[in-house]
Amino acid sequence: MEPQAIAETIAARMRELREARGLSLQALADRAGIAKSHAWEIEQGRSRNPTIGTAVGIARALGVSLDYLAGLSNAKPDLHPEALRIACEIDALLRRPALIAQQEAASHAEA
Repeated sequence: MEPQAIAETIAARMRELREARGLSLQALADRAGIAKSHAWEIEQGRSRNPTIGTAVGIARALGVSLDYLAGLSNAKPDLHPEALRIACEIDALLRRPALIAQQEAASHAEA
């Protein structure tokens, strides 16, 4: 598969999966650890060469393999959408220890 075809497949599947999961572009970008503007460029096909790290982050944020996102496999994940949503939220929280500390401090202040 040619690099341009892979980039086009990533763009199409990224948008399809994001919308199917009810994620905003900002939410996807946050979960993938990239800027919203970069996520938009990839989804629109304007960024033809996302790094492997970026592509892996997007795939993880969407709950699919990198092979599926890039069109090298058609095996969709078999996770229930709600389980996938919860897993993505947990993953996002684990990536942001400062956010967890802030939430704990706020809950202690309320008590």
